[in-house]
Amino acid sequence: MFRDLADLTADRLSEVLVQTGAATGRVSTVRTDSLDDGAGFLGTLARVHLTWDGEGPSSVVAKLPTTIPENQQIVDHFGYDRREAGVYRDLRPWERVVSPRALAQDWDDATGRGWLLLEDLRHFEAADGVAGASDEQAFATMVALARWHAAFWNDPRLSTLAWLPASTDPIVAGYGTIFDMTWARCVEQLDGVEPEIEAAAQAGRRLFDQAVHEFATGDRTLVHGDARLDNLRFGPDHAALLDFQLAAHGRGVYDVAFFCAGSLRTDDRRRLEPQLLDRYRETLAEAGIEVDPDQLWRDYRLGHMLNLPNPVSAIAVVTPADERGAEFLRRNARRGLAAVADHVELVG
Repeated sequence: MFRDLADLTADRLSEVLVQTGAATGRVSTVRTDSLDDGAGFLGTLARVHLTWDGEGPSSVVAKLPTTIPENQQIVDHFGYDRREAGVYRDLRPWERVVSPRALAQDWDDATGRGWLLLEDLRHFEAADGVAGASDEQAFATMVALARWHAAFWNDPRLSTLAWLPASTDPIVAGYGTIFDMTWARCVEQLDGVEPEIEAAAQAGRRLFDQAVHEFATGDRTLVHGDARLDNLRFGPDHAALLDFQLAAHGRGVYDVAFFCAGSLRTDDRRRLEPQLLDRYRETLAEAGIEVDPDQLWRDYRLGHMLNLPNPVSAIAVVTPADERGAEFLRRNARRGLAAVADHVELVG
């Protein structure tokens, strides 16, 4: 029903929101503001302002398929939209943690297309993934990630969901080969890398398969998969996670490594890492989940090896919407490669 922003008409919005029980009456006016700030690479986002003849939300966030053909090919290949639809439809995360509710959604298996109308968390603040997280935002993220992971910790249902890949799924395990295919292009996009970064990246690649297999065993949870600063919103006493296109089944600390690698300035990551892992572990403990500190550090370091292909392939193949998006991809790659260089010799 909703393929692009022009489809967000009063009649269609009325129909779906009333049908799901999110509203009564009829939408009388619609105003749509694009939320494309260069960070939404794999979808189209807009805030839709509504007035009602009746009762209903004053605004919703619409998430529709990307309009960039090259990015749609990536989405289709990795099943990203299918995963996000499944998270909202089958797992309903807002019932367990702070997360936007899906007010209405649709998914068509035949076409591989769908859409979402989400609760608008307007009272939460966005952050700047290009600039990097503040200390306060970083600690809030650790709490949010730990609570998210605790909510799905060893949930047996996760292994039964056909749309949710585990670490050894070819879609995930195949990222090692994608690194091989895109490394040269990444280096070109970065105007070269230092010899020590080159050596660390190749050493990290050699550990990738080991990380894949270790992360498919032991305690597992619902991994967000794309826990970067642009996919978080910050309230006065907690943070909320958004965007579940890269959801997976594995060890939760991957999300911690992913966030620290891409959303912290390198000097800040080095300074904060011990405290951030402590905060993550302490928050899990508050939920009754005890994690061995040494194992947590090993998994955190392996998480950087598992993440290595992501910033490399992203800068090589993802088409940014604007210069901010391009700058994010450059910083994300340099930060991620620096994190691999810092930890690759410490994996053990």
